[in-house]
Amino acid sequence: MTTIRPPIPVTCIDRPLTGGLVCPYVNVQLADGGVDFRTAHHARYERCWTDGLCQTCGSQLAGLAVLFGGPNQLRDRKFTEPPLCGPCALYASQACPMVAGRMNAYADRQTVAEGTRGRTCPDPGCDCGGYVAADPDAKGSPGDPAHPWYALWVRPGMYKVTANRAVVRCSDRGCEHDRLLVNGALLVGEPLKGFLVSDPSAGRIWKRLHSSALAVLLGPAPDLAQLEKAVLP
Repeated sequence: MTTIRPPIPVTCIDRPLTGGLVCPYVNVQLADGGVDFRTAHHARYERCWTDGLCQTCGSQLAGLAVLFGGPNQLRDRKFTEPPLCGPCALYASQACPMVAGRMNAYADRQTVAEGTRGRTCPDPGCDCGGYVAADPDAKGSPGDPAHPWYALWVRPGMYKVTANRAVVRCSDRGCEHDRLLVNGALLVGEPLKGFLVSDPSAGRIWKRLHSSALAVLLGPAPDLAQLEKAVLP
């Protein structure tokens, strides 16, 4: 697979780079200076959703946010990829091989953070013992076929952050705690515009969708009264 290194957006001018690619704010940073592009740092993941931060540059979203998702996410209006600002969304649509449609399936190998490179914390003096997944119940998509990707532009308040309860083990002491973990957001309003970003059979497309086509892809707005336990106040 060829690595594409698009121009770095001005929003990421202060972000560290690895191999010519931006190290996204949301991803696990490694002690050797690298980054695990397939693993989210859960505390940052939560902040992106709850504080309205771009998952790539880490800056406060000013005005509109962009949500990436596949057909199932649009149908269910449930998004797990944290929001992005416009320039970072354009960058990610070129730099990320999955979002850009350059992969036929999700990787089924061990993530970098799960291997030896993830056993050491990048923070000197920290006694956490290395990377430990925050949610042991979280399920990825290893080996699943790739799908088309879409990008929706939404205003603040158009989505509601959701969470689930999980038993989480501390990495430094091994004790366990019942925690409420952010797991994404529900789209409760209508997007301002949407794009077909890519398709695995055609690669990156970046085509704006007519409102009628977008309406077909989107499922009905959720009844928040029935989802009270899943939606954060």
